Amino acid sequence: MEVNAKKGTSFRDSLKSLYSNYAFALRKCGLSLDTQVFSRYYLSDISNQETELGKSPIFKCSRSGAYSVIQQCPLEAGALTLFTYHIKNKRSRLKKEIIKFDEGHWRNCVKVKGENYSLLWTGNFSGYGLLDSYEQTNEIFSVFNTLVNDNGMTLFNNTIRTWIYVRDIDNNYQGMAESRKTYFEQQGLVKETRYIASTGIEAKLKETGSLVSLDSLSISNLKKEQIIRMEAPDNLCPTYDYGITFERGTMVEFGERAHLYISGTASIDKNGNVLFPFEIKKQTKRALDNISALLKRYGATLDDLAYLVVYIRNITEAGKVKDVLRRFVRKGIPVIMVEGAVCRPSWLVEIEGLGIISKKTAFPEFV
Repeated sequence: MEVNAKKGTSFRDSLKSLYSNYAFALRKCGLSLDTQVFSRYYLSDISNQETELGKSPIFKCSRSGAYSVIQQCPLEAGALTLFTYHIKNKRSRLKKEIIKFDEGHWRNCVKVKGENYSLLWTGNFSGYGLLDSYEQTNEIFSVFNTLVNDNGMTLFNNTIRTWIYVRDIDNNYQGMAESRKTYFEQQGLVKETRYIASTGIEAKLKETGSLVSLDSLSISNLKKEQIIRMEAPDNLCPTYDYGITFERGTMVEFGERAHLYISGTASIDKNGNVLFPFEIKKQTKRALDNISALLKRYGATLDDLAYLVVYIRNITEAGKVKDVLRRFVRKGIPVIMVEGAVCRPSWLVEIEGLGIISKKTAFPEFV
C-alpha cells in the first residue's frame, strides 16, 4: 500500500494528512493495524524530519510492525511517502511478536506467525562504529545473522529479500559489495547455490556516521525446492559475472500462490553492459523489459505486480520516467518514485517490485 502526504504543506501538516490518508486507506481495504507487518517512510530531509516523525501518531502506528526510515526524496508526493505491507489471513488471525533490542537506535524486528510459516521482517539495521562501508556491512550482517538464527532460521535457507541503503553510493558501494560477498561465502551463499534478491541503492540515514543500512524479509519452514532463482539470460547476465552477489529475482512457491521478488533492475544487457547512457527514457523502458523477461519465464507479467519502486538519479528527469511508466505499467499498480542513485553512475534509473500469482503446488499455503 502506498500512502502520500498532501503536497505543498509543512512537514507537521504532511504528517497529519498522511495519518488521515492512511486511516482512509485501511478502511477502504478492510484492514487494520493488526494486519500491518512492515512500513517504510521515504523522507525528503531526514536530519530535520526524523524527530518530528518519531513523535507523530502515524509513526506510532508503524511500531506495531517492523519499520524503516530513510531519506529518498519522494518525487510524486509531498514531504514524505509511506509504503506499508499488510497481510490478512482469512483462515486465522496472525500473531505478531515485536522483537526488542538495540535500545537507543532504530534497528527493529517483528516476527509474524502464521499456520504454516513465520515471517521475520527487519528494518533500519544501520551501521555504526568505524566510518567504513566494508566494516559496517560485516557488522550488520553478523548481528542480522544472529537474529535470524535465534529465530530458528538461517540466511541460506530462509532469507529471501534484502534492501541495502548506502550513503554516498559512488564511494561506498564497493566496500559494501565486497563485505557482503565475503560474508555470504561463509554462509554457503555462492553462485553454485543461490544468493538473495536485493536492492542496493543510495539513501541518507538517521545517523550521519551510518554508511549502510539493511531491511530484510526471512520466511521460516521453507524447503529448498520452494526457493527458485529467477533468471532471464537473453536480457540479463547473472550478477556474479561481474563480482556482485544478489539474485536478479527470487520466486517463492506456496501452496496456492507464488511470490516473485524482483531485485533492483536497471538498463543492462546480457553481457553486463549499461544500455542507453544519458537516455533516461530508453533506460526506463529497458529496465521494464528486463523485469518483464524475468516475470515471463516464471508465469507472470507486469500486470501481476503488487507495486513498483522507481529510483531516479536526477530528479529533474522524473517526468520522462513517468511518461514511460504511464505507457507500460497498468493503471492501479502502486508506483513509488523517489530520488536514489544506482551503483553505477551511468545508470539513471532502477526499478524493483513484487509479483504475486496464483499457483497450485504441494507446499503449505501462505501463511
